[in-house]
Amino acid sequence: MKTMKALTIQIGIFGKINTGKSSLMNFITGQDASIVSEIAGTTTDLVYKQMELNPLGPVTLTDTAGIDDTSLLSGARIEKTTKALDASDIIILLCEADAFGEFEENIVKAAQKRATPLIAVIGKSDIKQASEQFKNNIRKFTPYVLEFSVKGNRDVFLNELKRVLIEAVPENFIENFSALSRIIKSGETAVLAVPIDLGAPRGRLIMPQVQTIRSILDLNAIAYIVKNTEYKAALANLKNSPEIVITDSQIVKDIVKETPENIKVTTFSTLFSAEKGDIVEMAKGAAKLKNLKKGDKVLIAEACTHHASSDDIGRVKIPKWLKEYTGQDIDFEIVSGQNYPKDLNKYKAVIHCGACTLNRKAMLSRVNKAKEAGAAVTNYGIAISVFQGVIEKVLEVFPDALKAYNRQIKDNR
Repeated sequence: MKTMKALTIQIGIFGKINTGKSSLMNFITGQDASIVSEIAGTTTDLVYKQMELNPLGPVTLTDTAGIDDTSLLSGARIEKTTKALDASDIIILLCEADAFGEFEENIVKAAQKRATPLIAVIGKSDIKQASEQFKNNIRKFTPYVLEFSVKGNRDVFLNELKRVLIEAVPENFIENFSALSRIIKSGETAVLAVPIDLGAPRGRLIMPQVQTIRSILDLNAIAYIVKNTEYKAALANLKNSPEIVITDSQIVKDIVKETPENIKVTTFSTLFSAEKGDIVEMAKGAAKLKNLKKGDKVLIAEACTHHASSDDIGRVKIPKWLKEYTGQDIDFEIVSGQNYPKDLNKYKAVIHCGACTLNRKAMLSRVNKAKEAGAAVTNYGIAISVFQGVIEKVLEVFPDALKAYNRQIKDNR
């Protein structure tokens, strides 16, 4: 079974048109995942391919369109390629011997801005060998420099690539970052109080619940899953108190009421703000919501696309609750999927979903873009806990975030 893309290490392949990006991707995967042609600009869209690259585990390779594309469709291609930069955990920059100029340096700068490790690969080495001086010049930008030829030995190249990847990739991307590992230990119990509502596909749990269960199992901890209607009975049946209770944001107020004070409670979405994003920044952002004024613009951002129900959480409930919370007539804009705006300067706040379909890198990029634009940024779970008056209980398990929230509340006065 394929690993969900957001849970893999994402490796983006970038370079000028016709440098051989598609050939490199096909060579790494051992398959014809991308079309190869002598015609410049053949790759017109992002091409993804998953593979197991042990000992790293599952990775997703992204073949991007050349960003120096001057064709009629270049604007759209460049935009998609730029988004791929945001989502990449590792950047592979493909160049040719003695050709490392302004374009390549701009990719290096983009990687540095995102704090993304970059590996330089000198392609077409069977046609022209790179001089040692040229390689040393590249090493001024990155210590990771490889050479590649489609006529070379694939095993030799892969072994070298894996060695470099292990050195380059941040430790928390080798094993997917787990906020739960800081909360529960092997043998401890987490109770998941799960409502079954219109948001859950028939016969299935929703993705945040599934991912949380898997994280608990990976920690060799115990997941005790009950419907919210059986929650009190479930607690009574347990011999020992659970380490934590995790529930849906929309029912967290009721769950907090039914939970003894000595047991920690948080929500799936709040947990994901630590798992995928920057929970300290999102806690601060939630504290700033009280400062919103009439006519302020707030962006509701969803990572996935879905058919909205009549009581949709992002489109209906959060706007209603925020207006009630602030007492102000707020102006809302809603985006979904890849349509996250480039320019966030017009927004006073961004309220993002839990981002279960994004990887950590992409979500952190979205948080950072909001910060750079001066917009308060938070997520559904944290914001709803503020609206329901249980935010301090929900953030108790994340002490740094709770401190940041309380500090910001003081600063607001």
